[in-house]
Amino acid sequence: MVSIILGTLFGAVNTILVLPRAFEGFEEGWGLIKVLTAYALIFAQLFHGGIPNAIIRFFPRLAEAEQGRFLRIVFTIPLIGSVLLGLIMAAAGPEVMQLVNANDAVLLEGNFGKLFALSTALIFFYALNGFVSAILKTTFFQFLNETFLKGWYLMIVLFYLGDKIEFDQLLLLYLGGYFTATIVLLLFSIRHGFRFERGPNPVDKKELTEYSAYSILDRGAGIIVSNLDIIMVGLLIGLDEVAFYTLAFYIGAVTMIPQKSIMAIANPLTSKAINNEDRADLMHIYRLSSLLQMVFGGLIFLCVWVSIDEIMVLLPEKFQGGKWVVFWIGLSKLFNMATGVSGGILVYSKYFKMNFRLNIVLIVLTGLTNYFLIHKSYGNLGIEGAALATAITFFVYNAMKLHYVKRYFGLTPVTRAYTMVILMTAAMSTLVFWEPMPDMPFAAIILKCVVICSVFLGAVFGLNLAPEMMNLLKQK
Repeated sequence: MVSIILGTLFGAVNTILVLPRAFEGFEEGWGLIKVLTAYALIFAQLFHGGIPNAIIRFFPRLAEAEQGRFLRIVFTIPLIGSVLLGLIMAAAGPEVMQLVNANDAVLLEGNFGKLFALSTALIFFYALNGFVSAILKTTFFQFLNETFLKGWYLMIVLFYLGDKIEFDQLLLLYLGGYFTATIVLLLFSIRHGFRFERGPNPVDKKELTEYSAYSILDRGAGIIVSNLDIIMVGLLIGLDEVAFYTLAFYIGAVTMIPQKSIMAIANPLTSKAINNEDRADLMHIYRLSSLLQMVFGGLIFLCVWVSIDEIMVLLPEKFQGGKWVVFWIGLSKLFNMATGVSGGILVYSKYFKMNFRLNIVLIVLTGLTNYFLIHKSYGNLGIEGAALATAITFFVYNAMKLHYVKRYFGLTPVTRAYTMVILMTAAMSTLVFWEPMPDMPFAAIILKCVVICSVFLGAVFGLNLAPEMMNLLKQK
C-alpha cells in the first residue's frame, strides 16, 4: 500500500501539475507516449502466453526439485511470444499504426522500434511477476511498478519541462525505465530461488497449454480495455484528445489504489484455497477482499468526486473539461473492486474457460460501446463517451462474474456490511453539489476530504462494518 500510495502521489503530481505544462502546445507528444504505452501493454498481455497465471496456479503445487524445470519450460513461451510479435510488427507495422490516426501515422511510424522494445520489456516484466506472486513476494513488484516507474517518469518529464532533454531523449529514457525495472525484478527473482534446470516438464503439457491459452486475457482484460479506449479516442477524434482523456482518466483511476495492494495478496491466497478445497477460507477471502476494496475505494472515490471542481481549477484551462470522465472512470473502478476476487476464483478453478469467455465479451463490448458513444455519427460524446463506455462494460462484466461465482460455487460477497458501505458511498457522492471554492482550491480539497473521511470512516467503525480493520488498529 505504501508503494502504491507513493506511486500515486508521483503520478498525480506528474499528471495534474507537470505533464499538462510540459506538453502545452504539443499535446500530441503526450498522446504519442500514451498510445505507445497502450499498444505495448496490450501486446504484452497477448504475447506473454498467459504465463503469470500459469505460474501462480502450478508453481505452488510442485516439489522444490521440480520448480526449476517448470520455470525453464514456461519461460520459453514469453520468449517465443516476443519473437512472434517482432515478426508481426516487421511485416505489418505501418498498417497497425494506421489504426491510431491516419493524420499522425508518420509521427508514430518513426517510433516503431520503441514500441517493440517497450512491449518486449513488459512481456518479461509481467512474466516475472507471476513468479514473485507465486512465492508471495509481491511487495517488490509493486514498488517497481508503482513507485519506481512513476517516479522515473516524473523525473524525466521534469527534465523535459526544464529544457534539459529533447523529446526523442525523453522517449528513450522512458523506455529505459521499463528495461531497468525488468532487469531489477529478474535479479530479485534469482535471489529468491528463480532458476532454470534441465529435465522433463513436471506439469502435464496439455493441461499447461490449455490453461495458459485460456488465461492469456485474464489479467490483461482490464489493461486491454483501459487502453483500448485510449486507442479509439486517438482513432476517432485525434491524438491531442488522448492527452485530455488521459489526464481525466488518471484522476478517476486513483479510486483503484486499494485494489492493487489487496488483490496482489488475495489472488495467490485464492489459488491456494482452491487447491486445498477450503471453501470456508475461499468465502472469507472473497467477502473480505470485496468489503475492504469497497471501503477504501469508496472513500477515495468520494474524496475525488466531492473535490472535483477544485481539482479542475488546478489544471491548465484547456484540460478542465474532463469532470464527467473522472466520474465514470471512478465508478467503473468501483464496479470492478466491488466483486473482489471473483475473477480469481474463476481463473484458478476448473472454470477458467468461463473467465476467458467473459473477458472476450468484455473486450468486444468495450470496442462496440466506445465506437458508438465516441463516433460523431452516433453518440458524439467525445472523451466522455469513452469513459461512459468503460463504466457500462465494467458493470456488465462484473455482474456476469458475480453471477457465475454464485452459480458454480454458491458464494457471494454480499453481506450487511457490504450493502451498507455501498449505500453510504452512493448517498455521500451527492455532496458534489457542495458549493465550489475555486478561489482557494487546495484548502477546499483538504477541507472536503477531512469531512468525507471523518463521516465515512466514522460510520464504518461506528457501525462495526469492518471488524478486521478495527482489530488491526487495536493491535497497533
